[in-house]
Amino acid sequence: MRTISMLVISAIMFILHILLAPAIAIFTAKIDFIMISVIFLGIFAQKWYQPVLCAVYSGLCVDIVTQAGTYINTGLYLFFGILIGVAVMLFKENTFPLSILAVSIATALKHLIYVFLLYIMRLSESLTITTFFYGLPSVIYTVAVATGIYFVYKGLFSCSFMQEKTEDDGKFFI
Repeated sequence: MRTISMLVISAIMFILHILLAPAIAIFTAKIDFIMISVIFLGIFAQKWYQPVLCAVYSGLCVDIVTQAGTYINTGLYLFFGILIGVAVMLFKENTFPLSILAVSIATALKHLIYVFLLYIMRLSESLTITTFFYGLPSVIYTVAVATGIYFVYKGLFSCSFMQEKTEDDGKFFI
């Protein structure tokens, strides 16, 4: 049930990323709902496979729907899904400032790596510091929206259907 719930959360965030983000974009700054979902699933689920599953599923959907054909988004989201899974296993922290810091660093690094990969693959003609600064409003916009979504995830993961079942729950049943 928990994995299905996380896939539903990923699907909702994918739909928001594809349909809502372009509609509420400020100039060229768009919200990266999938990065928010990958980071927060990693932080709240406390397991390594939930953010990885969300990253692969959402990245493939984005690459298929946008007809990019390069699968850069899948690779980047998978990289950050694995990275947040390892970070959560090492730090085991779930505080608001660390969560927002993780979203901001991941979104900025995703943009930097994305621009660099496009240049290496010769899909972009220039690689300057201004191309990186061009994406910083998206990072700020994503972090601003992530501050509100954090509390939605926190409330969602406090519900009973998202909790881990311990071994003591069924020890009296045959």
